[in-house]
Amino acid sequence: MRRLTTLLLLWLPGVVCGQGITDSRTADIRGGGGDGKCTIEVEVDDVAEVEIMGSRAQIRTLAGGPARIVRFVCNQAMPGSPYDFRFEGIDGRGRQTLIRQPGRGAAVVRIEDPKGGREGYTFDIFWRGSTGVRPDSGGRPGYGGRPGYGGPGVDGLGVGGGVGGWNRELSFRGRGQGEYRSNRGPTDSLHDCRVSIRRRGEVEVRFETDRAYALTLNGRVLRVDQGRIYAEMNGNGISGEMTIEFDGRDRVTGIHMAGRGRDRFEIRWRE
Repeated sequence: MRRLTTLLLLWLPGVVCGQGITDSRTADIRGGGGDGKCTIEVEVDDVAEVEIMGSRAQIRTLAGGPARIVRFVCNQAMPGSPYDFRFEGIDGRGRQTLIRQPGRGAAVVRIEDPKGGREGYTFDIFWRGSTGVRPDSGGRPGYGGRPGYGGPGVDGLGVGGGVGGWNRELSFRGRGQGEYRSNRGPTDSLHDCRVSIRRRGEVEVRFETDRAYALTLNGRVLRVDQGRIYAEMNGNGISGEMTIEFDGRDRVTGIHMAGRGRDRFEIRWRE
């Protein structure tokens, strides 16, 4: 009887057990120079991940009915290591989160739809060239000709060169105190902050909240200047520039972020 039930579940339409890739598409390249942009529209029943690399996108269904790509329009193909990469969710009733930056493979966006039935989601990705050479560098990798964008030994803390003036690993964890204010709901207390910055400039910041969920943001270093790291960050439906204050090689002392998008918000945290 158990075997028969399992076979029926696998046969029934709409029941998915790790379907994997359920749709893929080549971008409709409509031209246009300057900064890069792609708009992607998908339909998701429960949980899916969209992977974007170059001019190709594919969607992987993790739960629910098969997800599909409705629209994939770019002004140019995304380079392998785009500089100043940004993600912004446009519409959809659930959560859209950038869970992997491009550079070591595809950019990956996870979509979690909280209600039954299919829902359309649209998001944009943006970039300003490749991390190999900054757009304002005059052809010199990792140097923009402004304070904090290059030069050896900024603040004597092992930064300089690299991506936006960053060239080492940082891993930090501290309790601290902070808050997340948004016009979407009540103010949340923040604690147990974790900050991870890779040598190539990938940033992950995670806070525990007093409402049993984690606020997680991912992004990339823009520049480093006088004990501050500036990073373009997004996640949990918000995006913007984050300032990370640090003192010593691995101690983060403060974080601030106030973002753009459909909802106004502010994050403040101190060690």
